[in-house]
Amino acid sequence: MSKPKAIVIYGGRSTEHEVSCRSASYIFKNIDRSRYDAYAFAVDKSGVWHAQNRAELETNIPESLPVAPHEKGDAESKTLLDSFFAREGKVTNTVVFNIIHGTTGEDGCLQGFFDLKDVAYVGPSLLGSAIAMDKVVAKQLAEAAGVAIVPYLAIRTAEWEKNGPALLSRAEHELRFPIFVKPASLGSSVGIRKAANPYELKDAVAYAFEFDERILLETGMNVREIEYACLGGYDPAMSVAGEVGVDEGFYSYEEKYSKVSKATVNVPAHLDAKLAAEGSALAKKVFEALNLYGLARIDLFLDKKTNQFYFNEANTLPGFTSISQYPKLWEHAGYSGQQLIGKLLDLALERRQKLNRLTRSVDTAKS
Repeated sequence: MSKPKAIVIYGGRSTEHEVSCRSASYIFKNIDRSRYDAYAFAVDKSGVWHAQNRAELETNIPESLPVAPHEKGDAESKTLLDSFFAREGKVTNTVVFNIIHGTTGEDGCLQGFFDLKDVAYVGPSLLGSAIAMDKVVAKQLAEAAGVAIVPYLAIRTAEWEKNGPALLSRAEHELRFPIFVKPASLGSSVGIRKAANPYELKDAVAYAFEFDERILLETGMNVREIEYACLGGYDPAMSVAGEVGVDEGFYSYEEKYSKVSKATVNVPAHLDAKLAAEGSALAKKVFEALNLYGLARIDLFLDKKTNQFYFNEANTLPGFTSISQYPKLWEHAGYSGQQLIGKLLDLALERRQKLNRLTRSVDTAKS
């Protein structure tokens, strides 16, 4: 049997398009060519898919994969892409590493499409992806599982338009300044602002609504940002704790991906063994509560005074750039980039094989 085809799908229409192109480069570079034939599909900012030229990418893999037009792709890649959108037939012997961060890529949309085509893919299912992407639903499930969450208020656009002043008043009474305002279903800290007073809060709410129709207002706390990387099926292995330190109060988009970022990243985090183990157990509990699979980075807050952990968010397609936490955490555990990507592709194929063995139709005549 021929080697499986491993396809990196990247780009997309979200605000994280450029980050996705950088993550794709790391992944494409670290696909083991002795085990997989590597391909790349790019989705441009208008949502159009383009087969990329394998030979050109292989000769000198850039730090950020380009989004070349479809006509530049090689014939085999074009045929493979066409099979994804064919009316009939399944895409066989193929595994996808979709690294379109954010909207349409990380929220269950593409995961559902892959399921329709019976294609193996890295990361959680449609359900797990959608749950983790929605910060409100994720908080509700984490809290139900016994994990503490930061006090928050969720607001939809319709509610804001109808009763904005009352909602601001409610936030001022129920929460505590500074208040962080963030879109409910975006990643990479896009759309987030920190409000120190009622005037800034109103502006921050208006800004967040530019990116999403539901937003979160959260009490600002004096915390450390602790992260754990999960790797495995539904019962994942856990990395050591990592810690991000920033001066401005939160890990902004610019601090995450700028080459001149002033953020500090400690792997492992400076935690005593008992506290690190407690955080790991909570992160794993969140992974299970959110129905995740394969990989995730679970971000926790650690109160500097009380040493209590709070769930912040789960990232099901975390960044895979040269400075991203997820690969760095597993690098500390001894995984090379090739070993890490190989493990994730293997997990994807394992799940698809199990799904393919399920009964999908019932012969009522025999029942």
